[in-house]
Amino acid sequence: MLSRQQYKVLILDKSSKKELLEVKDFRTSAISQGSSRILKEISIWNKIKNKAQPINEIYVSEGINSNELDFKSEALNEGPLGYIVDNTYLKKIIFKEVLESNFVKFVGGVNIKDIKSTAGSATIFSNKGNFNAPLIVGADGRNSKTRFFANIKSFFYDYNQVAFVFNISHTLSHQSKALERFFTSGPLALLPMQNNNKKSSSVVWTVDSQLKEKLLKNKNFRNEFEKKYAEAFGQITKTSKPTIYNLNVVSCYEYFKERVVLVGDACQAIHPIAGQGLNLGLRDSYHLAKIISESLELGLDIGSRYVLKDYTNKRLIDKKLLIQATHRLNQLFSNNSVVIKAIRENGLKIFNKSSFLKKQSMMFAMGLMKFDF
Repeated sequence: MLSRQQYKVLILDKSSKKELLEVKDFRTSAISQGSSRILKEISIWNKIKNKAQPINEIYVSEGINSNELDFKSEALNEGPLGYIVDNTYLKKIIFKEVLESNFVKFVGGVNIKDIKSTAGSATIFSNKGNFNAPLIVGADGRNSKTRFFANIKSFFYDYNQVAFVFNISHTLSHQSKALERFFTSGPLALLPMQNNNKKSSSVVWTVDSQLKEKLLKNKNFRNEFEKKYAEAFGQITKTSKPTIYNLNVVSCYEYFKERVVLVGDACQAIHPIAGQGLNLGLRDSYHLAKIISESLELGLDIGSRYVLKDYTNKRLIDKKLLIQATHRLNQLFSNNSVVIKAIRENGLKIFNKSSFLKKQSMMFAMGLMKFDF
């Protein structure tokens, strides 16, 4: 966004240019309707949309239950609820866009050793030399070195859960539907993929960490998964090898400090229960770019507390709401209590009957709510 307005940006990355161009990531990303509009604004969405599978319906249930909560895009007239995009394709498209810009300089193979800030600028000390700028943006993930060197404190909570991420092929078309099934051992998400004539889905299956080893033994994994899958889209014909991720939440108490500001997972890394991590990071980037651009036009110091406080105020509600929503949702559905189970079942029924509640939650999940006061 900044380079489109001819502002100079320097990107430092631990990976080399070659590694990023040859990246292979078998996961998929959920791109919300709001995020697709951000990407459209900077002319990237047109290069992605042909490989993006629309999500027109989402069905949420407790286990394999016919009492489903259904969200349909036709209820809002805002286009698809979101899209599922192959990560390898998405990363390559965006990185090529970066390399083609005359206003973005990319330096790969960087190992950050320290960050120091003064009254007028900030400096990154690295194995590739020192880099100086009025503002450093930390976009380096949940184990952010930028966050560490800037001494920005964060809340950390381990869910004691792991996510198995893999793809399946099935005999029936998914018909652009996504399923989210909640079990006390953890949620299961089936996300529609474009390939294989709409007969493939991406799976994010969350389970308690203590079940991990048991599931990986012999045929336990396939058998247990098929019970929860329950032939949602017919029989499974192919399963890719699962990648395993430990699940935790990271949430920073402040979003900036002394000319360093954090975006995306470096600032908040959330549970994958709603597939919102990337979208939250895109909204961070969008609002930060707008604030930087407006500040430069007014001749303001973009690394000043005044400018970065404006960014915090614009992002605070959206971030806090989504962090709490995913955190509480996971806790609510992972509870075995009979009382909590009854509350969940009645809550889902009430929610399903309220078109107002459903529309508001869809707008929020689609990234179309306005929180920038």
